[in-house]
Amino acid sequence: MNINSLKYFVKACKDKNFTKSSKDLFITQQAFSRIISNLEKELSTSLFKRNSRGVELTEIGEYIYPKADKLIKQFDAFEDDINEKVQLKKRKLDIGFAPGTLRTLGSKSIVEFSKKFLEIDIVIHEYTDIACESNVLNGTLDMACTINPMNTIDFSYYNLKKDYLVAVVNKNNPIAKKQSINFTDLRNEKLILLDETFRIQSLIMENFVEAGFEPDILLKCTFELLIAYDFVALNKGVFIFVNCLANTGGYDEICCIKVNSPTAIWDIGFLVKKDTIINENMKIFMNYFLNRNNQNIII
Repeated sequence: MNINSLKYFVKACKDKNFTKSSKDLFITQQAFSRIISNLEKELSTSLFKRNSRGVELTEIGEYIYPKADKLIKQFDAFEDDINEKVQLKKRKLDIGFAPGTLRTLGSKSIVEFSKKFLEIDIVIHEYTDIACESNVLNGTLDMACTINPMNTIDFSYYNLKKDYLVAVVNKNNPIAKKQSINFTDLRNEKLILLDETFRIQSLIMENFVEAGFEPDILLKCTFELLIAYDFVALNKGVFIFVNCLANTGGYDEICCIKVNSPTAIWDIGFLVKKDTIINENMKIFMNYFLNRNNQNIII
C-alpha cells in the first residue's frame, strides 16, 4: 500500500464517481479503476459498491475512509515540513566576480564546489571592480571576489592571490629585450590602459605619479581586450596588464615583460561588507578557495 493509492481512494470517496475522479486527476477511468482494484486486492476486501449513479462505500470502506483521509493530511503536513526545512537549509549565495577573478578561481573549481556542497546555491554575477564594491555595500551581493579596494572602513577583505603586472609589448620595441622594466622605462611610450572601472587603473596611475611623469595614453579599454592586443601587434603602444591574465598566444608579434613595482600588484580576494556576520555557507565557500590557494582560512 502506498500513499498515492490512498489519495485516489479518498478522492473516490468524496466524488462517489470514478469518471469524475479520473477526469479531475487527468488519468483515464480505466487507470483509476485499476488503482482502486489493486488497493482492494492488497486489502483483501471490497471498498466500493458499484451502482447506476456511480459508487458508494462498503462497510469496510466507510471504516477506512476517515482514517485514510487523516493519514493523507498528516503525510502532506510532514512533506511540507521537510520541504520547508530543506529550503531553509539551502542558502542562496549571490557572489560578484570582477574581471579575471572567475578565471583565476576556475569555472571547473566552482562546478566542483557546487557538486560537493549541494546545500549551497551559488549565483554568479559578473561586474567591474567598482560595481562589485557598490553591490556588496547595498546588499545586492552577499560577497564579491575582486581586487583589494584598500578600504577598511566599509569592507572586510580576505586575500586570495597576488600577481605582478606586465608590459605587453611588440617584439620590435626595445623594451622587449629587457628581462623586466620599471615605470620610468615607459616615459616615452604610448600606453594602453584599462579604464577607471578597474581598480588596478588607479594603482597604475599612482605609480606613474611616483615615477614623475604623466603617461601618454593612447587608449583606455573596458572588456574588449583584443583591441589592446591588436594595437600592440601593430606596434602602436604598450599595454599594461596582469601577468596571469595576459593571453598573447594568438599573436606572434608580442610578448610580456615584467613590471617591477612593490605597489602595482594585482591583489584579489573576497570582499564582505564591514561588520557583516559571515554565515556558515559564506565561510564554507571562502575557505574552500582560500585553502586551495594556501591562504589562511576563516575560523
